[in-house]
Amino acid sequence: MLGQWRMVLRQAEEAARAGRYDEALLLASRPDVADHHHAVRLRSRLALDLVSRASRRGEADDLNGAIDDLDLAERLGAAPDVLAAARLNLGDRVAGEVKQSLEVGDPDRVVERVEALAKHKIGGPTLRRIRDAAEAWSLAICEARRGEFGRAHQALDRADLLAAGLAVIALTALRSELEARRKGVAPRIEALYAILSDGQWGPILSAADAVLELVPEHPAARQARQRAWQQIAAIGPGAMAWPDRGSRFAKVSIENRVAAVEKDNKFRVAPSPKARPVVADAILTTPTAKAIQPSSESRCLLWVDTVGGYLVCFDPTIILGRAGVDSPADVPLLGDVSRQHATLTREGDGYLLRANHPTFVNGRQVDATSLRDGDVIRLGSSLEMEFRQPSPVSATARLSIVSRHRMPLAVDSIILMAETCILGSNSQAHIPISNLSDAMVLYRQGTTLWCRSSGRFEVDGKPVSGRAPLSLKSSVLGDGVSFSLEPLGTGSRTI
Repeated sequence: MLGQWRMVLRQAEEAARAGRYDEALLLASRPDVADHHHAVRLRSRLALDLVSRASRRGEADDLNGAIDDLDLAERLGAAPDVLAAARLNLGDRVAGEVKQSLEVGDPDRVVERVEALAKHKIGGPTLRRIRDAAEAWSLAICEARRGEFGRAHQALDRADLLAAGLAVIALTALRSELEARRKGVAPRIEALYAILSDGQWGPILSAADAVLELVPEHPAARQARQRAWQQIAAIGPGAMAWPDRGSRFAKVSIENRVAAVEKDNKFRVAPSPKARPVVADAILTTPTAKAIQPSSESRCLLWVDTVGGYLVCFDPTIILGRAGVDSPADVPLLGDVSRQHATLTREGDGYLLRANHPTFVNGRQVDATSLRDGDVIRLGSSLEMEFRQPSPVSATARLSIVSRHRMPLAVDSIILMAETCILGSNSQAHIPISNLSDAMVLYRQGTTLWCRSSGRFEVDGKPVSGRAPLSLKSSVLGDGVSFSLEPLGTGSRTI
């Protein structure tokens, strides 16, 4: 009768001949046979067979299978030099596929692909050179978004050199595009700097918006736009003319828009820098004992008559998750999702989505990603929400459930409120109200929530001209709109 160790090794050999290498490895590594010289030789032979099969799979374009074989061969104790040679050969084969991504002008995909291969020790000089070219390419795009066109062209020169003849057409097209943007944005930047010295916040907002149309991350323009919006919200109730996003520059120039604004007397501020704080201080001394303080109240409900209900979230980070008595979710959802399925964090002017459980954006599964206006978020298998950030001068965003799911209360959307929330009839309103002639803005000033409009309105039955502080139980009545607030508080996570 055969010894037990012989039976185990025979089973391992049969599994290896059938191509079941994982099973063969488990059998040959059992503690009762692992140190036997027959088992050691079997594992060595298995490792060589796996390296050979990895080579055949690589030739057949079965990259994942080849990587799995090499990883298993390493666990079997294959010689490091044999593994290194096999992985280098596989890296050279994959380089052709990676080159195609570079040729079509997708440097981010190239970097992602090479880094994924590196985790399995697949690399080589060719892949490293292609990755360096892609990183230089991506850097050029980032520098151009900041308006650093000199650095962008330097990065492109490096990408061109490293690419060694690859992606010539795509790189040439990008170079021409960046040069056109540089020439187009130069006068707009000059206009912005010239207007900044005047202290007129309406024209500053228009000029900054013009620069950011071509250079979305221009530091000075972003800072100017943020400051202009804060000053307009704090100083003048009449500054409510937002141009349509799709036609901002198609019909009129910056100079014409500035002239039109000044002619209509839309943006009026105190001429002296010292005068502006005096006006703001006077507003802040208005009695606001019952005013909402978003720092202590993380959410509230906003009910707009004949339009719908909205859950307003003030915190920069919110949790999306399943509704329930013990749910920690800021946005509780009735659906097959986890209690803390994902989080949304406002970072500057944008939003970062982080997944704790399966989460998809536009059909692609993500772990963490920045959101863009119009993105569709799917939580789990079927709960879908649309992300909208309609206004270029506000970081506030709106989430709407577009699948057949709902929240415990019949709210239509979730407002992720930054500094301002626009109620109006144009495409840049966070809360669209078709029959509203004079747009309204809810904005946060310090720890107080205010309502502002160029028209007259009432707050809690009292007539208001320009602006007024709100409490969490306030009702507002204006020309074409009526809405009220209802508190939720931080202590209650269920709706």
